[in-house]
Amino acid sequence: MATISISNLRATGADLFADSESYLSELTDAELNETKGGSIIAAAAVYAAVVITTAIAERLSR
Repeated sequence: MATISISNLRATGADLFADSESYLSELTDAELNETKGGSIIAAAAVYAAVVITTAIAERLSR
């Protein structure tokens, strides 16, 4: 069986955060606090998945 080895794995755009001239250093504390990064949408999606899964499990158990 073939083996694949990945030695240099980095997220796309990671160099934007590693650079000493990053745009993040230009943001104020207030702007950083307003940044959500999609966490609200992700939490809503997880909640919806739990509700749907629970409803399906209840119907299957009848």
